[in-house]
Amino acid sequence: MEESYGLQDYSDGQPTFSTDPVCGMKVNEADAPGGKGHYAGELYYFCSDTCRKAFDEDPVRYIARGA
Repeated sequence: MEESYGLQDYSDGQPTFSTDPVCGMKVNEADAPGGKGHYAGELYYFCSDTCRKAFDEDPVRYIARGA
């Protein structure tokens, strides 16, 4: 019997999308062009390096806008 360790994939095969906190664009989490970043325990996905860099410079600005 083969043992499984780590996270299991329970998805239905459909892509999961998040909203880029800087520009509001929907981003496929599996291949976010701008990568991803963490802030205050949350994970964010970005449509471009430009948006990720803007977020990194002032994350509170973009989080407050989305609240």
